[in-house]
Amino acid sequence: MPIHVDIHHPSRLVVAVVRGAFTADDVREAVQQALASDVLHYGKLIDIASPTFPMNKAGVEAIANLILSRNAGKTPGPVAFVVSPGQAADNAETFARLTGGLRPVKVFQSLHEARKWLAGISRPPA
Repeated sequence: MPIHVDIHHPSRLVVAVVRGAFTADDVREAVQQALASDVLHYGKLIDIASPTFPMNKAGVEAIANLILSRNAGKTPGPVAFVVSPGQAADNAETFARLTGGLRPVKVFQSLHEARKWLAGISRPPA
């Protein structure tokens, strides 16, 4: 699978790494896995620095809408995107714009800086 998702319950962190070619269905499946695991309130580190083909804007909007529709009144955790320059950064910024009112969302070009930012954000208890 081009999207590998790890859920670390002790630190309340979801890490998703995208590698190679992927589709909107791959992203939808990863999002649904996280939603089914009841980790919406966890922080998320999403590494999209090296996919072969970035998702188009319509795909990003569809995923944002899926998350927004499944919110169920819970406060979602912060999202840190790790991106490379170009389209992936544009997609992460589109996602941030669409869902940023619900949670902190920030785009990074350094994995270290993304982790540091997430560690510094307080999250409500489960």
